[in-house]
Amino acid sequence: MGGMKRLGWLLLGALLMAGVLVAVGFGMVLSVDRGVRGPAPPAGVKASYPWGAMDLDELQTDPQSGLQRSIADSIRAERPETFDRDQDGIREYDLLALSGGGSSGAFGAGFLCGWTKSGTRPDFKVVTGVSTGCLQATFAFLGPDYDDELKAVYTEVETEDIHVKRDLLAGIFNDALRDTAPLKRLIDRYMTRGTLEAVAAKHAAGHRLFVGTTNMDTGDFVVWDMGAIASSGRPDALEHYRRVLLASTSIPVLFPPVYFEVEANGRTYHEMHADGSTYTQVFFRGFLLDFDDAFDDAGIDESKIDFDIYVLRNGKEFEGDGREEVGPRTLSIAQATIENLFRITISTGLYRIYVLANRYGIDFNLAQVPADYPHELDAVEFDREEMGRLFKLGYDLAAQGYEWSHAPADLDPDEIFRKDTDALAGAAQLAEARR
Repeated sequence: MGGMKRLGWLLLGALLMAGVLVAVGFGMVLSVDRGVRGPAPPAGVKASYPWGAMDLDELQTDPQSGLQRSIADSIRAERPETFDRDQDGIREYDLLALSGGGSSGAFGAGFLCGWTKSGTRPDFKVVTGVSTGCLQATFAFLGPDYDDELKAVYTEVETEDIHVKRDLLAGIFNDALRDTAPLKRLIDRYMTRGTLEAVAAKHAAGHRLFVGTTNMDTGDFVVWDMGAIASSGRPDALEHYRRVLLASTSIPVLFPPVYFEVEANGRTYHEMHADGSTYTQVFFRGFLLDFDDAFDDAGIDESKIDFDIYVLRNGKEFEGDGREEVGPRTLSIAQATIENLFRITISTGLYRIYVLANRYGIDFNLAQVPADYPHELDAVEFDREEMGRLFKLGYDLAAQGYEWSHAPADLDPDEIFRKDTDALAGAAQLAEARR
């Protein structure tokens, strides 16, 4: 939870400093350059989706969502041998969700590389990612041939390769405390024309890659079909692909948001998008809800499909009944509140996937940094030595044959499905220890 604490203090510090400077004098505020954005869509007016974003139909009210169409199209595009490897008439779909976590993404990167070493890493049907998970997602989607690039991104960078501090006034009265020009250069370095072509080829073969951002103007979670962007043939496809990744990693207040054009009533507006993990740390919900209809569209019998979901969480497993004294001060209480909100976001995302996976008869598998890992995780500081340790930890765990958790940690026994006997036993022991 150390990374959450640091992030909480940074956000609080920014808000407090803004208040102090405003109190010092309004003239000082007027003299500072501020962030500039194009006009936002008017309140109460429905805007188009940005290019590459998808209609999720969260409430299941439309006959067919964009996501449903994409999944159905992917099934129709498959070659029989791609997902029915033993030719028994059963398609085997492996789904991967990559979480947020900043520099702790070194764990997930190491795990993926170690998974390759073990010889058991699947060729994923669908890959999703938010925040640091979105940076991992393209490499995970493309497979082991991109492990060297994945390792380099998480073991050969320092903080200054991701973000640099702005001057105090510029940070407070602009759109963020930090400048992410270095992160943009890093994304540009690894997301090349060749990478885009490789993503397009996997997309054409029936695989899907999705990343998430948060629409700051509406508070909605937005999913982007990265394979469709890569396959579009548009001259701006590569730059657009890169900007979506930058948006998904842009922590509000700390990092500048990214703007995307939309249309409403025949006019062009600009939506503000930022880190998808402010909405959810990991996602698959919309896909599970739309899979049934997608199978119907593609003419596939659901009984001929076998699923496995794998969740790589770039963070430490919750330690159960931990306790830490909160000082009787406004700042301490506010910081503890922010920290708890992060934890709720993580727990909610994992539990929703777990419940829906079991509802649809899908095997749920979770990997995360062990609770007894002796070092604090700091999401916003990219320390090469610490990231190297995390990468090695993930690599070793996966290479040796990881024992996946089949339910999120810290659940009550009544929240665990009966078939998950190991998880039930663990939850029962935890409940007994708390009595």
